[in-house]
Amino acid sequence: MYNYTITRLSYLPVFLLLFAGGVCAGGLGGIVIGLLEKEVVGLLGGTFFGFVVGLASGIAGLIYTFVFNLLAPVTGGLKVRIDANTLPLDSTAQPTPNPEPPASDGL
Repeated sequence: MYNYTITRLSYLPVFLLLFAGGVCAGGLGGIVIGLLEKEVVGLLGGTFFGFVVGLASGIAGLIYTFVFNLLAPVTGGLKVRIDANTLPLDSTAQPTPNPEPPASDGL
């Protein structure tokens, strides 16, 4: 059993993860908006929506991480408990034999 308390997060992994997720989700949304509303935004007008949504998502993640890093030491952080998963011992278990390869018909 491992007991940890998370009191600090790194900024770069949070930004990169949220930026990548925002680019993927915003890119799909931008393609749909570009296809449906091509009179308003043009056919290629929705292509930069993914970048903008990804950037906004990454910046929001930086703000969340900053607030967490300020408040976590004061509140005690996040308590994490990890238990080792042990395999049950079964005395009646038989080893599985290797299956035979399929017989060829002389093709």
